[in-house]
Amino acid sequence: MSALVAPALFPFSLAAAVMGGLVLVEALSLLAGQSASALLDGALGHDGIDAVEPPDGLSPAALLSWINLGRVPFLVLLILGLAFFALAGFVLQGLATALIAPLPAPAAVPLAALASLPALRLMSGAVARLIPRDESYAVTTDELVGATAEVTLGPLDQGLPGQVRVRDRHGNLHSLRARAAADAPPMATGTRVLLVDQVEAVYVAIPAPADL
Repeated sequence: MSALVAPALFPFSLAAAVMGGLVLVEALSLLAGQSASALLDGALGHDGIDAVEPPDGLSPAALLSWINLGRVPFLVLLILGLAFFALAGFVLQGLATALIAPLPAPAAVPLAALASLPALRLMSGAVARLIPRDESYAVTTDELVGATAEVTLGPLDQGLPGQVRVRDRHGNLHSLRARAAADAPPMATGTRVLLVDQVEAVYVAIPAPADL
């Protein structure tokens, strides 16, 4: 027991202890009829991240998406992260002790954290497929401003509204009434346009830039 609180192992012992405490809190909250993880997600405004591809860079948002934050309740993800971090630390220090000597904690902690990430991603992905989560595919009209669309009934000009078809962030298609912006040229059927504003129930469009 004293070895677990030695300086080389203390960060990992602490992570394991915190993990056990969080598991206990979640179990007790479920017995009380209300999941602590659900309450925490609601308090954080945790509404999910769709992308789960490996991050292109080292941005925190890309990393959080990569480990499935949003597809797994935050508290569950934290418990898994602490578990894998503690396990990686114990294994790392065990190997280092067998070879030479335990690594200093400042060196072992980042190594264990990096080693735990692939396992965290795999396990959180598996958990995400098992845990039922409410998902909303509704979008507000304001969310479609800034989207690109295709003219399906045109031409769009400054007169009577025509019609465009746009795909929202969930992949659903919407048919919208639209007209050209005041300084925009007429846009024929089939033209790709950018929705830049909404006036009452009619969207305002301009020709979509070539780089969109």
